[in-house]
Amino acid sequence: MSLKKTLLTYSIAVLIAAPASFLAVSSAKADNAGAFIGGVAAARIGSNMRARTQAEQQQAYYAQQQAAQPVQQAAPAQKTTQQKLDELDKLAAGGYITPDEYKAKKQQILDGM
Repeated sequence: MSLKKTLLTYSIAVLIAAPASFLAVSSAKADNAGAFIGGVAAARIGSNMRARTQAEQQQAYYAQQQAAQPVQQAAPAQKTTQQKLDELDKLAAGGYITPDEYKAKKQQILDGM
């Protein structure tokens, strides 16, 4: 929110609150319920405007942070030689590959080190 817009909204809140505070001061004997309600309303409006301003500033900040950070692609995890050999052992123990296939693949893994 721009500074000009912020000042305008606070000015409006002061204009709303001013008559309420004037009534509270000028009519000591009168029922002050109206002044109290006006003051509460003015305080609530001011609080809402501050909260909205803070929310807008946070949104702008996070949008800038998102734009500044490049999108990082997760690299596929590379299996270590030990993990590959363990997987090969499980395949052989489960009977999914023959002993000849096991030896050939094991040699291929070891050659790739």
